Amino acid sequence: MRLISILIVFIIICSSVVSANASGIVNFVGKCIGEKGYLMVLSKDKTFYIRGKAPEGLKEGEYVEVKGIERIDRDGMTYIWALQIKRLIPKSIGDIIRSVKDYLGKRLLISGEFRGWEGSADPPPVTRSDWIVKDDTGYIYVLGAPPFNPIEDKGKEIVVIGTLKISKGDIPYIEPILVEGMSK
Repeated sequence: MRLISILIVFIIICSSVVSANASGIVNFVGKCIGEKGYLMVLSKDKTFYIRGKAPEGLKEGEYVEVKGIERIDRDGMTYIWALQIKRLIPKSIGDIIRSVKDYLGKRLLISGEFRGWEGSADPPPVTRSDWIVKDDTGYIYVLGAPPFNPIEDKGKEIVVIGTLKISKGDIPYIEPILVEGMSK
């Protein structure tokens, strides 16, 4: 009987994952790169064309989170029908560290200096590969292997978008969604 219960729960979980993926809803973050009939957002070297109500005063170069449905227009062009377009407001690392409980589990945008593995007396929060970004107000770890060379690119100005989490050792860190070098 217990095996049957476990099997039923497994089937329910699998079917809900499939239906969520089959719904066609996409969720991504990226940089606004302009507007020509569609709002254009660049995310990980892919341009998304978006229709929907953009935040008032959205400017080129600002970062947004988009949730929407993929569609095809009359000309055969694929675009995203936006259910939500949310401007991501940069936060200082010091503010995040002072108010960890307020930001825990939330999507954040920070900009600062890539420090690789240098700059902290604390051990990496999750893996030995976790790396550091720092601004004028402090530093924070980012989960995973560095996206840049930890020695040659030290000091490079970057943008990190991700979710704030806390390690088992109570060290706040960011689980990255998007990491980009900033152009000067």
